[in-house]
Amino acid sequence: MAVFQFVVLVLSTEVLLGIFYYIITPKSIRKTKIIDYKSLIKGIVERIFLLVSMINDYPHALTLFGALKLATRLKRDDEQDKVKQSLYNDFYLVGNFISVMIAILYVFLYNKYIG
Repeated sequence: MAVFQFVVLVLSTEVLLGIFYYIITPKSIRKTKIIDYKSLIKGIVERIFLLVSMINDYPHALTLFGALKLATRLKRDDEQDKVKQSLYNDFYLVGNFISVMIAILYVFLYNKYIG
């Protein structure tokens, strides 16, 4: 039963997080009027990576996560004007902080219901 509760909590959090990200995404960044499923899946994979890493006592995976995120952002600076770039950078930073906090919440829930 505890595993079921954990899975339900994680799935409902992911749905709410997807809606939240859609709402806070500036229109200048949003490519379409529908939800970007590719970004949602990438976010879920990131949080699963962080969850598994922290459950197995590998907190240094947060450093790897940060380095990978930074590496994927480097080229983007050349492609946009300064105002749009600043807006995107702020959104990107907030989104990553939220993603890491949700992963930490998942670890807490895992330890409460399963661990």
